[in-house]
Formats: sequence, structure tokens, C-alpha cells
Amino acid sequence: MAIYNAITSATTTTLITKGGTVAGNIKKITICNNSDNAATGISVHLWNGVGGQPVHPFVHNVTIPKGATLVLEDNISFNSGDYNLRISNAGTSPDITVIIK
Repeated sequence: MAIYNAITSATTTTLITKGGTVAGNIKKITICNNSDNAATGISVHLWNGVGGQPVHPFVHNVTIPKGATLVLEDNISFNSGDYNLRISNAGTSPDITVIIK
């Protein structure tokens, strides 16, 4: 089962919700920059839902050039009973697609 997210605003988005029906047993995350601008401030992190700071970042403040895709596929499984999986992004006219498998 794959999870698809289209994100078109500079924001923090929860990809997998702590305690939800989707497990954290994931194998790959792809983040594609569809914008004509660089996708900046890309951070993927685990957050326990307490306070505003991420607990465990996978990547932090990465820039993805226009038309490029970042692939994460090493050590990304997590306990979804304890953490949310979130992505934060910034930049001008963000347009990213996140696919989780």
C-alpha cells in the first residue's frame, strides 16, 4: 500500500499519524519537486505530538532542485504507535509530491 501526498503550500504536513491505521513499517519515501523553483527547507521527522520540536529528523533543511526527486530508503521504519511522521517545507511556490511505500 502506498501513501500519496501533494503539498502546495509552505507548511508542516503529517504523513502518518501516531496511533492511526497506517503502520510505520515503511521501506521508501520519495519527495519530488514539481515546482519551477527549488524546494527549500525540506525536513522529514518523527514527532511524538508534544511540544513544537521534532524528536528525530531523517533529513533536515534540505534543498531539492527543481525537477529532482529525493529518495529515502535506509533506516526509515518507525513505531507509529509512538510517533507521527511529518514533513516541513518552505520556498517560493512549493509543489512537492511525497510517496511512501
